[in-house]
Parts: sequence; structure tokens; C-alpha cells
Amino acid sequence: MSPLLLLALLGVTFPLPGVQALLCQFGTSYDVWNVSQLPLHWTPKEISCDSGLGCQDTMVLIESGPQVGFVLSKGCTEAKDQEPRVTEHRMGPGLSVLSYTYVCRHKDFCNNLVTTAPLWTPQPPADPGSLRCPVCLSMEGCPEGTTEEICPKGTTHCYNGLLRLRGGGIFSNLRVQGCLPQPGCNLLNGTQEIGPVRMTENCNTKGVQELLCQFGTLKEVWNVSQLPLHWTPKEISCDSGLGCQDTLVLIESGPQVSLVLSKGCTEAKDQEPRVTEHRMGPGLSVLSYTYVCRHKDFCNNLVTTAPLWTPQPPAGACPRVGGEGGAVRRGSDPGSLRCPVCLSTEGCPEGTTEEMCPKGTTHCYNGLLRLRGGGIFSNLRVQGCMPQPGCNLLNGTQEIGPVRMTENCNTKDFLTCHRGNSLQKGDNLAQVPIGWTVSNTVMCEAGQVCQETLLLIDVGRKSTLVWSKGCSAVGAQNSQKTSIHSAPPGVLVASYAHFCSSDLCNGASSSSVLLNSLPPQGAPEPGDQQCLTCVQPLGTCSSDSPVKTCPRGTTHCYDGYISLSGGGVTTTMGIQGCVAQPSSSLLNHTRQIGIFSVREKGEEEPPAPHSERGGAGGLESLTWGVGLALALALWWGALCPSC
Repeated sequence: MSPLLLLALLGVTFPLPGVQALLCQFGTSYDVWNVSQLPLHWTPKEISCDSGLGCQDTMVLIESGPQVGFVLSKGCTEAKDQEPRVTEHRMGPGLSVLSYTYVCRHKDFCNNLVTTAPLWTPQPPADPGSLRCPVCLSMEGCPEGTTEEICPKGTTHCYNGLLRLRGGGIFSNLRVQGCLPQPGCNLLNGTQEIGPVRMTENCNTKGVQELLCQFGTLKEVWNVSQLPLHWTPKEISCDSGLGCQDTLVLIESGPQVSLVLSKGCTEAKDQEPRVTEHRMGPGLSVLSYTYVCRHKDFCNNLVTTAPLWTPQPPAGACPRVGGEGGAVRRGSDPGSLRCPVCLSTEGCPEGTTEEMCPKGTTHCYNGLLRLRGGGIFSNLRVQGCMPQPGCNLLNGTQEIGPVRMTENCNTKDFLTCHRGNSLQKGDNLAQVPIGWTVSNTVMCEAGQVCQETLLLIDVGRKSTLVWSKGCSAVGAQNSQKTSIHSAPPGVLVASYAHFCSSDLCNGASSSSVLLNSLPPQGAPEPGDQQCLTCVQPLGTCSSDSPVKTCPRGTTHCYDGYISLSGGGVTTTMGIQGCVAQPSSSLLNHTRQIGIFSVREKGEEEPPAPHSERGGAGGLESLTWGVGLALALALWWGALCPSC
């Protein structure tokens, strides 16, 4: 395992004026992969941090034979800024442990690591030795009789231990077996913390007495007709003294029900199964189930909503109330009030369908629930019918199990925006508009606005268009701007940036919003200059690019790149073409284009990561981080419903 340190991936410093809360890439992932599957890629989510917090990236790679354990944590942190650092905790022969850590505050989404590629290259084959050891990496445990493999030359002992990973959204155990060059239980060479992740080691694997619990989270909105729901949890070994917990929250509004589930370890005292009716209509209903136990492994064994939920009786039927720990549902006759009815983690659009409210309701409710804790980090928009006015859907409840819940009915503070991004390469994109369909939406944090940003680069017939839609803390006021950074003849670089403050206002559906503002371009007359011509959206151009006769009025050749990040996009675009001036800057030293932070070749280079051991090499190309194969399992990992 030899780390290649990616220089351009880590961005440069240019503060954004007026931004009070930093936006960071966010998520966790932990799993075991075959070495042949590397490099891994992922698409993180986004989070708005509290004021003063920074962004952090933490990645750990543990290799044993043909397998590699992968641990990733991205999000907000109180830690001080720290330059990118690659640390070789153990570098074979045999077992290897490599980590990457970074803390930054200089710009939104500065923790922009989206691939293992810059930190990992395949290890050259090692000469075989004479020792044979069981070789295994597993989050669930290595079975007895694990296949033994021939260890590399230089190893003398078999390692068998358990790594406990806690913090930074990671709560997992990794069983490790493999080959080491010395005896003992010191796989990490004394390391106890890597970024926010605490790591403890135990080689007395037969003597581990900790409780085993069911583990995972689930948060989604369903139609009532799809209930009961079922799920398949994972398993986890808890720290000594901790118990198992089950927390389930069901919120019903009309034909929809929101399910929030948290399962795992807890410090809380034992508590008998408890069903609480926080609100039971008419209209909106909120029901929760909580349980804490220590009497046996996997005692938090709730795997379905069935014991807590039965279909609502037809209007006018007698109430049906379950017994202790059982299902609770009520019916009601229709009334005369009509209200918008919606449950959504992405936001309820304007013009949500109004439905007839049940008898006994007198007011329409419109609020936002913020759910934090127990592996849950989510916002839920709620609209429906209530029997009284006010912003008290939960009847004063602020915590359900480990999940903290806060309520805000000033929903104008929370915009819903179109969300998506794309990079497209083609011919004549500067003359012919292209369209797109964006079906995803996102609910922004308080104070954020909607944005859409387009960047077009054209070198004469060959073009690249990058666009992004979503939330932003940039551009707090409504604004719309088209800019021509580099004008013909020669390379064209133009952009469109729109910030707006109403729901779904970032609704442009084609590149015509940019092209309509560009001056008309006729067929250029050829000149005397010839240049390499290239626009490469995923890296730098080469010396093998085709040569083109430049248009009249151009006198120089450009050969460089533009790196951009933000709005879910991280990439470098190589550019070669004809220009009218000898200046090396196509962007005229612009550092911000809409949501995109940009840097051009020759401008400030970021500091290289520090490697505590081993050498470092540089790579110029960035990685496009959209739609790639590895999905992040956020904060405790998602459960797979099998309903």
C-alpha cells in the first residue's frame, strides 16, 4: 500500500463574504471490500454546520490479504484546522493500516474527498514466507476455520483481534486476522484516535463479554396502505455496560405516514417497552415506541411496525385502542375544514393537494420537525389538520429515546429547491441549447436560498457544460447574472448564476438561460495561428490533442485547466485552444462563479498533505463525484425495508 497524495483535490483558500454557517460534505461509510474493487468512490450529502464549526474528512484503510476494511467519516467538527495528512500506522509486511485526516474552514464543502484513488495504489506482490495464518476482515466476525493463507516473507506471527470504532458517526466493530512481523496486540502502533473516530483494540476475542444488539436506522415516508413495514437490522457489539435500544416514531397525516427508526447501543437505563401517544388526532397523529434492555443479546428485536399499528377504521367507526404495548389507532367522521396534507423529507411544494379534514379539527398545521441523534439526522416537513392552533405537534416532547426533536412553524425560513447536477460534453453546446429534467428536490436549512449555476467552456465546436442546482448560503439576496469570462474569437468561457428565495425558484430546464444572453456567433474566418484543441471535463489535456487552425484575431495558444468544486461537483477541466491575448487566465482571476469555487492553472496551489511516513506524489486531475457506485450509509447505516 503506497499513498499517492492528491494535491488539487484539497482546494484553495478564498473566504466567502457573509457566510455565517459553513456547508460541509457529510456522511459515513464502513464496510469490507476486495482489494480488486478499489478505488472506491462515493457521493456525499451536504450539511449546514453550527457557527464556528469546521468541515472534516477522515478515512481509514486496513488491508489483510485480498481484503481491505474501509471506514469513512465526513461532516462538521469542533477540532482546529489541520492540513491534509496521510499516516501509515502500519505498512506491512502483512497487515497494513493507512489513514487520511483533514479539518478546514476556508470555504464551503472544503472536505471534498470523494475517492480512495489519491491515497491507494495496489501493493506489489510480496515474496511468500513459510508462515500460514487465518486471514479475515469482517464487521460481523470471522468464523471458526477461516481459510489460512501463506503470509509474506518477513512475518512471524498470526494476529487475531477486534477493533472497536466509535465516533464521527461511526459505531462499528471490525474483526481482524492476518500476518504480522512481531507478536502482541498493537496493530495500530499505539494510535487511539483518527480524526473523530476512537479506536480500541482487543485480542482476547474469546473473552469479550459485551452485549450484542440489533443496529441501524431508517427514515422514510410511506403510504399508509404500505403498512405494516418490516426491516432487517444489522448487528453490533456494544461497549461494556451499554444496553440495547429500540426507538420508533410514526407520524401520520392523511394517507401518508413517516417512519423514523433507531436501533443500537445506549447508556440509558433499562426501560420496559413503552408506547406513547404524543398526539392521536383527530387529524395529525404522532406515536412512538421506546425500549432499553440488557437481559440478553439482541433483546431490541423490533423488526416490524405490526405490533404498533393497525389500519384506521372507516369514518364513523368506534375507536379501536390497543392494549399495553399494542397498536393504537382511531377513526373519525369527516368535517368541513380542508387543509394541505403532506409529509416529506424534501419539502412540500406550493399547491399541495388539500384534503377534507376529520370532524373535530379546526386549524391547518404547517411545520418542520428537525430530528437529531441516535443515528438520525433529518428534517421532516409536516402539513395536516389539527384540533387547535399553535406550533405544538409533539405536545411538548423534545426527546424520544436518543432522538432530539425540535419544531419550527415559520416554514418560510426553510425553502424547497430543485436539486441535481450534471457534466455534459458535446459539439456546438455554445449554439444549440440542451435541456434536462430534475426530479429531485431538497429542503434547505434555515437562511439558505435556492441556486442554479451553469458554466460553459467552448473551444470551437467542442464544448463542456457543467450545471448544479440546490441550496446555498451564498448569494443571500435574489440575483441573476450572466458573465462572459473569456470571449471569442477563441476559447469561450461563460456562466449563469441564479440565487432566489422562493420554493422551487431554481427551475431553469435548459441551457438557453445562458445562451440567450450570449452575443451571436457567426462562422469565424481562419487565421494564421494553429493550436492544440481540447476540452476535457475529467482531467487535463495531453500533447496528443488535435491541432486546429485558429480564427482570425487570435494570436496565442492556451494550455491549462480550471478546477471547480461546490454544489455537489468536484472536477478539473482541461482546456487547450486559441486566445486573443497572451494572458494565462481565462477567468480573469475570478474565484467564485455562482455555487462553484474555481481556480485556474498557475494560481495559488494548495498545500500538499503531510505524510508521517513514506513519500508523496502529486496528481493534477480531480474526480467527478456524481452518481458513482459507492453510496454512503449515513450515520449508523441504513436498513433495507423488505415490506
